[in-house]
Amino acid sequence: MRIILEGADGVGKTTLANILAFKYGLDICHCTQHDPADFRFYKESVRKNNVIWDRHTIGELIYPKIFDRKPQISGEDVRIVLWNAKELDTKIFVLTEDPLLIQKRLLDRGGEDPRIFDNINWINDQFIFYAKQFNVPVISTSSMTLNGIFNMIEKED
Repeated sequence: MRIILEGADGVGKTTLANILAFKYGLDICHCTQHDPADFRFYKESVRKNNVIWDRHTIGELIYPKIFDRKPQISGEDVRIVLWNAKELDTKIFVLTEDPLLIQKRLLDRGGEDPRIFDNINWINDQFIFYAKQFNVPVISTSSMTLNGIFNMIEKED
């Protein structure tokens, strides 16, 4: 089993990744700014089995704009990586949440980079935009039940 969770900071990716990892016996891989974040890295990483990724490729199209750095991959690279992932039966989801709840979560956990906090609505909107572009289901973490998420994961394509 392979699952990729995408979404803005504070939407619940890590919480859901931990729940799913426990339920399905998966390892968690958290892609960060310290990973190579290039096409080869992402293309090779989706070949791993029994993994849930807490963030993967889509963020590399969004966060470079916030941090004023050059993206390591293009939109077409992301499209290819996600297509390859889907061919390997990877379940891919973009998580979203009410922007006020996201801001509350970020404030509660503290230490958030102000560039993320100040742009969180735009970041969240961008993940939803790319979900539509790449035909990835969107899950609202406060309105969908865990059983609903489990059903989405377990359904046959």
